[in-house]
Amino acid sequence: MRLSLCSLLVILAGCTSPAATPVGCDLHSALASPPDWTGACATAQVDWQDGRCLDPAWQVPLCGTATVIDGGEFGAAHIPLPLPITYSDDPPMSGPHRAEWPYWGEYAFLPKQRWLHGLEHGAVTILYNPCAPDDLVNTLRSWAQSVPADEAGPFRWLLTPYPGLDSAFSLVTWKHRLKANCFDPTVAEMFRQAHYRKASEDVPYDGSYACLWVGRNCGSASVDVDAVDSKTMSGLTDRDSK
Repeated sequence: MRLSLCSLLVILAGCTSPAATPVGCDLHSALASPPDWTGACATAQVDWQDGRCLDPAWQVPLCGTATVIDGGEFGAAHIPLPLPITYSDDPPMSGPHRAEWPYWGEYAFLPKQRWLHGLEHGAVTILYNPCAPDDLVNTLRSWAQSVPADEAGPFRWLLTPYPGLDSAFSLVTWKHRLKANCFDPTVAEMFRQAHYRKASEDVPYDGSYACLWVGRNCGSASVDVDAVDSKTMSGLTDRDSK
């Protein structure tokens, strides 16, 4: 069963944890401690969407053929909260976004205004329909975790539900999107090799946005947040927003 968006009280065993959540989810210099695992900061912001499955009758469509969509260049301006940001593409593949990009890994819900900044830094964002079955989400997570590091460091990935997604899942990079209903590792790897780290900025390190962060190197058992190794709770590095 997937984690509740409003009561995220556990993380998965073996996960490395971001040590703090930005105050108000958008302040670079003042980080709250301990993290806001309940997600109150997330639900209070204009970017928030309900990432739960709201249509239990939804079924994964027939596999069909995976499609790659190429998007235009819509800039990369930093727009502060509480100003809204809207996009012509759905999901967006480029465009203005928030200044604080996400800590790499999986989220119970991550706003597009955040993961888009990760794309600008060369990452792959993995979106799935909120009603997608757990086995598909597990497959997407396992694939992301299996991609080896390269000369720039560990694979940069983000995984989140995306309300209204027009397929079971999508892989999104800066200006490109793969949409599909069934996961084919060969197709996913071809897309990754073609578009990973091909954005305007190649930034390997984590951002400082961590609201509703679930994990990155995760096992299957659950542990209480307080039991996480204290070394992982020592604080996020202060970095310039890029």
